[in-house]
Amino acid sequence: MTLEYDTRRKSQFMNQNTIEVARANAGLLAPVVDWSDMGEVGHFVQFYERDEFLVESVSGFIGAALRIGDAAIVIATESHRQALDERLKKQGFDVNGCRATGRYVPLDAAQTLAQFMVNGAPDSRLFRETIGSVMARASKGGRRVRAFGEMVALLWAEGKGDAAIQLEELWNDLARTYSFSLFCAYPMEAFRGVSNGKPFVHICQAHSRVIPAESYAAQGDVDERLRSISLLQQKASSLEAETEERKHAEAARHAEQTRLNMAVAVAGLGIWEIDLVTNSLICSDQCKTHFGVEPHEPLSYERFLGLVHPDDRAEVQEVLRAAMDGNKDYEAEYRIIDPHGSLRWIASRGRCFHNGSHRMLGVALDITERKQAAEILEQTVMERTAELHETIAELEAFSFSISHDMRAPLRSMRGFADVLLRECGDKLPPEYRSYLERIAASGERMDRMIQDVLTFSRVARTELNLEPINLEHLVRGILECYPNLQMPQAEVVIEGHLPAVIGHAAALTQCLSNLLGNAVKFVALGTQPSVRVWAEFCPPAGGAAARAPRKSPGRTVRVYVQDNGIGIPKEAQAKIFTIFQRLNKNYEGTGIGLAIVKKAAERMGGKVGLTSAPGQGSTFWLELKAADASGA
Repeated sequence: MTLEYDTRRKSQFMNQNTIEVARANAGLLAPVVDWSDMGEVGHFVQFYERDEFLVESVSGFIGAALRIGDAAIVIATESHRQALDERLKKQGFDVNGCRATGRYVPLDAAQTLAQFMVNGAPDSRLFRETIGSVMARASKGGRRVRAFGEMVALLWAEGKGDAAIQLEELWNDLARTYSFSLFCAYPMEAFRGVSNGKPFVHICQAHSRVIPAESYAAQGDVDERLRSISLLQQKASSLEAETEERKHAEAARHAEQTRLNMAVAVAGLGIWEIDLVTNSLICSDQCKTHFGVEPHEPLSYERFLGLVHPDDRAEVQEVLRAAMDGNKDYEAEYRIIDPHGSLRWIASRGRCFHNGSHRMLGVALDITERKQAAEILEQTVMERTAELHETIAELEAFSFSISHDMRAPLRSMRGFADVLLRECGDKLPPEYRSYLERIAASGERMDRMIQDVLTFSRVARTELNLEPINLEHLVRGILECYPNLQMPQAEVVIEGHLPAVIGHAAALTQCLSNLLGNAVKFVALGTQPSVRVWAEFCPPAGGAAARAPRKSPGRTVRVYVQDNGIGIPKEAQAKIFTIFQRLNKNYEGTGIGLAIVKKAAERMGGKVGLTSAPGQGSTFWLELKAADASGA
């Protein structure tokens, strides 16, 4: 049955209420509740806020009928029927006498409604049989009938709005057969909320007359009613705007929630919450999956602890309790033994909240695959380390072989070449003597190269025990041991005091002897080498070097070796600390010395560098951690 308003029936009802229409046209702006002026036919609805007002209205409607000898049908709740009887008696009506003559027919709304409801909706045939028979008896003898019913209000209160509107239409259909005036009533609070807007309009359209609630109908002054209408219009407009804003906000919130849910799902995060007062635990389905629990299964705090691996349980409890008691963030990794016996690794994080309730909210992530990958990686590292140790052992054996087995033939070659040069050199043609000299020089160079390679290997692999080194004593000792660093071959000057450093004596000796040896070797032909050596403290932050106080924790010492040599092009400076790099073939060398310096400096926790330009000499520096003055 359609819920739209029947315009033909409405026209019929309105024609019967000419007085009412006239008063409305006169500008009263609202129906006047004068029950004596009611026509024979009409279907109106009363909205009310208080039960007392409803009973007062119904008593006026029914009393007006009984006063002129008409019949009245009341289909209401028990409390409303009792209140109506009391009100009618106070008005002087013989309620029992009217009931006995059939002019007053009170019926229970719930019981009457049950007689024609089928599957939650009113049945038109049963309605006509039930209500039509009552209407026929009441109108016997040509009596006019007035009826009050709140069965529709019961349906509305049960959430059956469509059924209520269908029942209103059934009353309108019954009016085609019987002439009666029908009074329906709804509590206004039943229509609170935006969702009841359209159903409210349908209710109004199903009636020929709509009477507002008492807070409006009681206003008799036209100006007051106009102000009320304007206020209601403003409220309606504001409500529409607020509703629209809420729709946009709800749409934005829904979109944000969708993005959050997708992010949580993609990340595989399980969400959990612990009530800090009751220790009750709430988990998302993903969180239960991490713990090996089916989504429909309950998971309490105690059961969760029971799933934690026995070796991890005490620690998890301790960390959780410490976070709860100290209002701190919670973070833990632990193993779970799920109900199927499988072992899983879980990473959990949580934070306490005290915004009206005391709870800890957190997330859980299954990191089993990550842990397994880490175990595989650790095992691989162990295996590779073992292989590396084996390789190092083989290299050490190879180094030993080079040191003893390869150098022995070289010594023989050099020895025989020297004998030939000494014994037969004068007898050989110049060309053959040159060949022998080359053989001797190559053998000597090969021997030096082997020694340098062994030195580099030793520096790279030997454990260096670092200790305070008296740098000034070390440098002066090197100068005394190497004739080529003394006058008249070279001029080496130590400027100022050289402070103590943290290093390894042998490795540091190797570094400085190489730097000093290069400083006097790589000079132009006919130039006497001139070398300056000094040291400066560097601040902890690595700022510019400065002659600062000796005692300062975290400082470093930078030792400088400056020469007047041939210099090094800028583009070649990055290569010279690489093994086997020889930039100038006119000078003897293996190309390993500076590589040894760099490796030794790094092993001692320091570094090396230089500034240089072709024809302007070079300044090499070696930086190491400064020692305490007491270690000097």
